[in-house]
Amino acid sequence: MIDPDLQLLFDTLAIDSTWGRERELAEFMAGQMRSWGVDDVELVESMPGRPSVGGRIRGSGGGKSLILNGHLDIYETSPDWTRDPFGPEVENGRVYGAGIADMKAATTAALAVIRRIATSGERPRGDVIFQGVSCHFEGGVGTRSLLEAGFTADAAICGEPTDNTIGTVHRGAAYLKITTFGKQAHTSAKAMGLNAIETMEPILAAMRELEGLMPYTPHPDLPGGPNLNIGTIRGGTKHNQVPDRCEMTCDIRLLPSQDPYDVKLQVEQMISGLKAADPRIEATVDFSDHWLSGPRLPYEIDRSSDISTTVADAVAATVAEPVYQGIQFWTDMVPLKQFGIPAVNIGPGTPPYSWADEWVELAKYRQVIDIYANAVNLWCK
Repeated sequence: MIDPDLQLLFDTLAIDSTWGRERELAEFMAGQMRSWGVDDVELVESMPGRPSVGGRIRGSGGGKSLILNGHLDIYETSPDWTRDPFGPEVENGRVYGAGIADMKAATTAALAVIRRIATSGERPRGDVIFQGVSCHFEGGVGTRSLLEAGFTADAAICGEPTDNTIGTVHRGAAYLKITTFGKQAHTSAKAMGLNAIETMEPILAAMRELEGLMPYTPHPDLPGGPNLNIGTIRGGTKHNQVPDRCEMTCDIRLLPSQDPYDVKLQVEQMISGLKAADPRIEATVDFSDHWLSGPRLPYEIDRSSDISTTVADAVAATVAEPVYQGIQFWTDMVPLKQFGIPAVNIGPGTPPYSWADEWVELAKYRQVIDIYANAVNLWCK
């Protein structure tokens, strides 16, 4: 017989909650919490058709409150899967399933803790809040919507995949869209046009150079400088037409010392320099709509903060000496901070976070359930 915590994980993994299709999983979690007697359960539309789910166990009074935050949306599955992405299974100590590392294992672990408390017959003094958020990939839209709906607390724990190490600092990002403008013409009269793909070429080369030139202050927990990935290029309509538009999008991962708005200005200044050498270059630089829906700002909280030391104590009570590690990606700790809620991150899963035949160690899943439970006991007492 499968134990309840593993069965709950299997149940969540079996539901396809690919980015944009979070509703079924949100409704499942809401139904589970209601069946366990959680006091306040609500589905909140974070974006049209994409609800997040909040649950609150009301404390007996006098204690501090804590959020357990995890996202429901997962990335699209690769065609390279050799297993059923939504047919979870255990093999050699690993649990396989789409999105398990990023981040259904941690989100389900938080839900398992809610079940333990709700069905135990005992309440901590402070409230315990579950946030199962949709629209995480839009920059924390789901977390913000739940906070606006009243699912707030004195502190929070996020569960992004860090192999159960504690994260108190992470990178930010600038998602930029650069568009070059030309003039349409037929190939037979191309001298009368201006090829926007060709004027994009020096910008691509300059962006790669800029990656190593942007100023930053090194951070001991985040080795290296900013990272640039040119993600998409789109231009032209037909092979025999001179393209009048070319669009490039890129992701620049930043250190806490860097500001995404300053980075955008640096790119604009770089393009101005290129234009001085080649007046044909006409280009605009914008943040992508995906970035604007939730600006990916860097995050850092002192390791000596109350919530950080509480989680460290919870880890020490569960396994061994806590390990701190910087996070190379963005998390919902940013929108939590914007609502005045200090947060740290700890969750199972290792790089590359989303891949074919994605897995999490079963022992790490069980471990993080105990860590979250210990953190609740220490914080909400």
